[in-house]
Amino acid sequence: MEENLKSQASEVREALSSRISKILGNSSEMGVLKDGQVVTKLLHKARMRISVHLQICLATPDHTTFTDTSISEYEIDRAALTIAHAMVNPINVDWDVDRYADRVNLSQPNRDRSATSEPERLKKYFPEAVLGKISTPATLVDRHGRILMVYLPNILSPSRLDYINNATSSLRDSLLDTLPPISDQKKSWRDDGFVLPEGGGEFGAGRITVSPAYFMQRQERLIDPLVTSESYNSKKVQQWLGALTTSELLWNSITAAVAPDLFESGFSAFSKVVKEVRRRKKNSALVDSWPSIFSGLEIIANRTTFSHRDPGGSPSLFDLLVSLGRNHHATLSLADVHAELDYSPGAMVYIAGRVLEHSVGPWINGERIVVAHFMKDAVHDRVKVPRPSFPLQKNFLELVGRKPKPAGRRANKLQI
Repeated sequence: MEENLKSQASEVREALSSRISKILGNSSEMGVLKDGQVVTKLLHKARMRISVHLQICLATPDHTTFTDTSISEYEIDRAALTIAHAMVNPINVDWDVDRYADRVNLSQPNRDRSATSEPERLKKYFPEAVLGKISTPATLVDRHGRILMVYLPNILSPSRLDYINNATSSLRDSLLDTLPPISDQKKSWRDDGFVLPEGGGEFGAGRITVSPAYFMQRQERLIDPLVTSESYNSKKVQQWLGALTTSELLWNSITAAVAPDLFESGFSAFSKVVKEVRRRKKNSALVDSWPSIFSGLEIIANRTTFSHRDPGGSPSLFDLLVSLGRNHHATLSLADVHAELDYSPGAMVYIAGRVLEHSVGPWINGERIVVAHFMKDAVHDRVKVPRPSFPLQKNFLELVGRKPKPAGRRANKLQI
């Protein structure tokens, strides 16, 4: 699989990258950077131009017949416009992400759903940011132009969202089996906060963590073995992963577009992990079929998530949160910057989860699913992969006003 992971998605990545460059190039008659500084007026005009095209795209149905083994040109256009808008819609915080991360203490979440004391404590050292409600594609950028969040609402087409929801409903009983007894007073905060719909609903409630190779808890020395999660051997989980293969390849391509160093780190680490697992296991076929450049994922159904930071990553190892489900109006809260992100089905969020404290409170209507993708710093260290750098805002803004070379006509579908 490690050889196929790049080759299968290369056409999608190339098409997406080319489309993003073209959109940014055509969004302005001139560049938006002058002596390395952003010309705000020009950036605003570029954003307005992209916004018009994005709204037209979102209002236009995908007339291509959906299949689970192809990605339509409409999906590429929709993703490219969403990403391009995010890149010309930076929201700045006046602090250095590395120094902020150095100051952060990892605290246990409060079970009353309030933020921990960390954001308040950090105000002593860093200017407070109050960003409020965010519902359009955007990036969060530090004072040096490093991106620490990419917010992509409505990036998934309705057809793909519906397909993934239908596939995920097959895990309903498996998810319900993970719920701890109500009487369990010692359960982890990660096993708390579930909201079981009446009659169990379409998706049930619970969480399943899946990884082809990770360290067991409290066994994270470099000499400790990498193990495959028990859930990964489940027939239902394997069927679900198989159903999501093309979607994961699309998400890999989006990752390569918005955070190229993260993509390369994930791909390199996975390639080396597979080789290690092959040496230890007689049957590594399941590991070979892992579809993501992330080292693990967690399917979470109908849970309010307490305000927390992710301890297993490094500051630049973004989490990818894919919001699924039906008809809900959830909000992803970022306590450090007082931001409330519209987290409705179809949104994707790349977030520096070790740096930014995040939570999801009670939502209105419907059922909520998230597929949270993660990379473990200890696993990357084990296979000698360095930490990636943060994406840089200037690498995207340099494309604004730069007219790309004409490309050949693309097919309506990209076969996987």
